[in-house]
Amino acid sequence: MPEHDMRLRFSLELPRDAALVRDARRTLDGALAGAGVTQDCRDDIRLALTEACGNVVSHASLASAYHIDVTVDDSECVIEVTDDGGGFDLARVAAVEPAEPDGEPARLKENGRGLHVLAAVVERLDVVSVEDTGTLVRFSKHLTWDPYGRE
Repeated sequence: MPEHDMRLRFSLELPRDAALVRDARRTLDGALAGAGVTQDCRDDIRLALTEACGNVVSHASLASAYHIDVTVDDSECVIEVTDDGGGFDLARVAAVEPAEPDGEPARLKENGRGLHVLAAVVERLDVVSVEDTGTLVRFSKHLTWDPYGRE
């Protein structure tokens, strides 16, 4: 646990360009590593950020840019990724296909897997999408601290 109260806030405004997702991950990871967050926790946060940004890059075709807001305190990292790329019907995208008649188990739909991956590595995930407007993906991860201190 950090020795004193910590608060970190930053925002990134990025063009809808897949190459810049890596830069956003590196920026966040560097800040968390410097604060003393464990590697495993940072790996989960990087994966979640990759999925959220990847969804914008792949699916928000009406957006030319998107926004990332990061807030970190002593116990939690909260990230919001927003775009004005037209939105989508969440129930249609992230649903699970029904089980096959031959007894095969239900599978995730091809679209929406990124949201399932994201949900698997964070404690909370909220997705608000308004068709013809845009999408907000907000997720939070409880932070674990390196007992050997900050890097």
